[in-house]
Amino acid sequence: MKLTILALDTSTEACSVACWRWGEVFAQKYAHLGHGHAEALVPMVASVMAESGLCYDQLDAIAVTIGPGTFTGLRVGLAAARGLALASSKPMIGVTTLEAIAHAAQFDERSVLAVLDARRGQLYAQAFDPMLMPIGPPSALPLQDIQSLRPAGPYVVAGTGAALARPHLLDSTTPEGDVMFDSGDGFPRAVVVARIASAREPLPLTTIRPLYLRAPDVTVPTIAKGGLADA
Repeated sequence: MKLTILALDTSTEACSVACWRWGEVFAQKYAHLGHGHAEALVPMVASVMAESGLCYDQLDAIAVTIGPGTFTGLRVGLAAARGLALASSKPMIGVTTLEAIAHAAQFDERSVLAVLDARRGQLYAQAFDPMLMPIGPPSALPLQDIQSLRPAGPYVVAGTGAALARPHLLDSTTPEGDVMFDSGDGFPRAVVVARIASAREPLPLTTIRPLYLRAPDVTVPTIAKGGLADA
């Protein structure tokens, strides 16, 4: 499918924007921010659009990572994507963060185990076969349970949780060479999101929802006699 797509990713500590047209990257920006996605994203979008030489009315769709990832990052990316889609009267395409990681890491006809550091001793993870079709749904699980998602045969481990998963995937029963670890930084990229989205049908923006695999990390203050307890 030959689509012109503006893609956004703010699902992790990284932030990226890419403009993709007919199988070619016209422009892209990437930054490892840690925080501050809301302030950085709009200038990055403006820069990418200016560099691409395209107008918003030339876009076919807005693509965005829908999760899993950080709650703040996902809200920023989805809000920006919806705003752009609404302002330009364009549909949207959602791509999961784990899909973006798997598509960037797949090589040598191996399966891919995409893993994100979910903090609190957990991983967000999903396995993909050599054709990059998902093997089961994305999951949030304890580090020690990551073995349960190992694909059959040789596979690649990729994502920000790869180093955490490594000791739980390598043991004396693992055949040498069966497991490889991607050498990249593990963060998704908007250019990969755009490439995945280019093969999908755009959808009305109201149908694109965030993919949350667990509740937010929020601490609710306890109520003590006479008012709120000290934080």
